[in-house]
Amino acid sequence: MTRRAYGLTLLLLASCDTHMSGGRMDFTPVPQKAENATSFAPPPYPFDIEAETRMPAHCIHHILAANLISRSGSPAVPVTVDSEKGIGFLSPSEDDIGVFNDNDDHLDDLPDISVEKVTTVSGTQETFITRLKQLTFAQGHVEKVRAAKLGQMGDDRKSDKRPLAILGFDILGNYNVLLDIPAKRLILFIADSTPDCPSLSEVVGGKTFQTPLMNGLSGADNLVTVMLDGKPIGMHLEPSSNLSVISRKDALGSGLTEAELEQGDRTNTLNGETLVGYRYAYRAINIGNWHGGAFSVNVEPVNYNLLGLDFFRHRRVLMAFPSGMVYFGDEQPDSEIETHTRGLSPLASHIAHSHVRL
Repeated sequence: MTRRAYGLTLLLLASCDTHMSGGRMDFTPVPQKAENATSFAPPPYPFDIEAETRMPAHCIHHILAANLISRSGSPAVPVTVDSEKGIGFLSPSEDDIGVFNDNDDHLDDLPDISVEKVTTVSGTQETFITRLKQLTFAQGHVEKVRAAKLGQMGDDRKSDKRPLAILGFDILGNYNVLLDIPAKRLILFIADSTPDCPSLSEVVGGKTFQTPLMNGLSGADNLVTVMLDGKPIGMHLEPSSNLSVISRKDALGSGLTEAELEQGDRTNTLNGETLVGYRYAYRAINIGNWHGGAFSVNVEPVNYNLLGLDFFRHRRVLMAFPSGMVYFGDEQPDSEIETHTRGLSPLASHIAHSHVRL
């Protein structure tokens, strides 16, 4: 998982062409018919733009829609990388597109165009950068785009559900990103801000809460202030982390003591061999004008904090990156029963029982 200074801006649009301008990749929309101002190719299932977004169709310029693969694990959608089919995870805390090149025989051969030193959630490392011929998602695609090589995730190189990509802020940051895990839906759209168009807060529906976005570690606006037991902690939006995580430094700086951490269970790496931190339950969480109850986090030796899947899993969340706001509702039930329970997360910790505490 990579981070770098935010600079490359990608725009993934339905029916669009690309061109280079000043060393930066831009996208020129194909002209639309006058009677159809919204750039949209329907997904392969019933889809009503106004019902899904709660906005008039004329208020939306471009829209991409996809069903999530599953409600289990981190939110993922079907993607195609250089003709190889698999899944891509939503990761707004990551600046770049990433590719799991070791999950596919063809992607094994992607060329290295540079090596960059990057800060990951757990440390600093050198990462190979490659260039993809094409990345397709929903009704849009980008061509000749740089991506960070992420190696391997999982062990199935044949399935069309194998992890192939991370969709980072370089794509997501251009959109209003509506993530509705209970309904298994992901919608990316660009909205009009004219007076006759409703506020984006209407998109969530029902009782809506909101909070502003702030600069994260790399300068991208992907961080929110989370009040944990009354103490502010900046946390990057990251539904691709199976649990919310804060650094040991920030936990102790917020008033927790070593003795309080010792009362919680330990957390370990995925192979269960190394204990890396603690599981701690705060009594109350507040985000913007929302006031919640107990909220558990992993306290680990990380470089930055993550507001993970445990926040996103049961609610409809609009990450309005162009306007710097997040809108979300209360927790809600799933729209249907799902028998499939296996899910993956590219950023994951396991909770170890207290009896393994060293």
